[in-house]
This record gives sequence, structure tokens and C-alpha cells, in this order.
Amino acid sequence: MIKTELIYLQRVIAFIALSIAVPNSAFAELELSGTYAGFLYSTSDYSLDADVASNDRTENWGHLKVKYGRMLNDVYSVEGQLGIIDNTNADHGVATYGVYLRVGKDMGQYKPYAMLGYSGFYLYSDNVDTKNQSELGFSYGVGLEIFGSKDLTVTFEYLSVLNMSADAGDLSFTTLGLGFTYYYSEDKSYFNKNSKKIRSIRY
Repeated sequence: MIKTELIYLQRVIAFIALSIAVPNSAFAELELSGTYAGFLYSTSDYSLDADVASNDRTENWGHLKVKYGRMLNDVYSVEGQLGIIDNTNADHGVATYGVYLRVGKDMGQYKPYAMLGYSGFYLYSDNVDTKNQSELGFSYGVGLEIFGSKDLTVTFEYLSVLNMSADAGDLSFTTLGLGFTYYYSEDKSYFNKNSKKIRSIRY
């Protein structure tokens, strides 16, 4: 049951990512609205230094995540993320979520940023000998956006999702990814400003 739900979640994330990747209007005069969204595909490293040495575990997966945020001003943003690893057909997997304060500044074509916040980590397993694991902890990361246009960037991001002591032992989960971020804009083109007038004339 859990595996089916995570496969469905992965499909939802892929659909959201595809929707984000399609720009709204290539020819409009753009004024950014302050809202942005994006997706990244990452390599992820999972490490458990267990209290019982035989339970130690180190694994590497692909990790697909979507992000949605709001710029508070030119420096600060609030951002949420939702992710899932790409091996949902295996007998265990991981889903993640988080809320972060992002601090960054435009430097021409580049925008470096840092992130601080909290992440949730959920490891499921169909193996009766392995318990499902749910954790919540402090997160930090850094990233770089490279603007290809005013509203679309290529994004590199490293995030330490969790690095903490849990009931099972010392747990860490990190991601290093590449993706895209789209900054939503308001259409300030001449046609859009006068669209209501044009409709009233036509109808």
C-alpha cells in the first residue's frame, strides 16, 4: 500500500515538474510576481551509523523533488520542497519534505543562495524485519541559479536534509542536484493591458 502511494506521489511530482518547465509567455514584457517554482534531480546519500553495527547502512539513490517559494524581498525567500527517491519499485524507499528560509542576492546572471530550515524524512520498508522510519530535523544548504532568461534559471543545489542522532543511530541524508527554477511573471504587454477593452469591442 505504501509503495503504491509513493509511486503515485512520484508521478504527481513529475507532472508538476513538467508543468513548471513550460514558460507562460515568451514575448510578454516581464515583471516578476515574486513567486517561483522548480524541480531538481539529485544524487542522494543515505547513511545510518547504527547502535548495532550489523544494522549500519549506506545507500545512494536518485532523488526527484519539486520546490515552490515566495520572495519576501530582494534577499529573503520562503520555500517549500517535496521529494522522493527514484527506486519506488524496490522494497524500501524515502520521501522528504521541508520548509526553508532562503537567503540570496542577484549578481547579474548569477544568484548564489543559502538555505536554513527543517526537513522531514520518511523511510518505508516492505521488509518485516526493517521498521519504517520518520524523522524531522534541522537542514541547511547552498545553491546557485544561472539565469538563461529573466524568468528561467538552471539551478544547482546541495542540501543536508538531515544530520542527527535518532533512535536507530546517527542518521544523515544529503542531496546534490541539478534542475530548473521558473520565476512567475505578470504580463505587462500592451495587448494584455488592453485585453478587456478588446473583448468588449468584439462582443
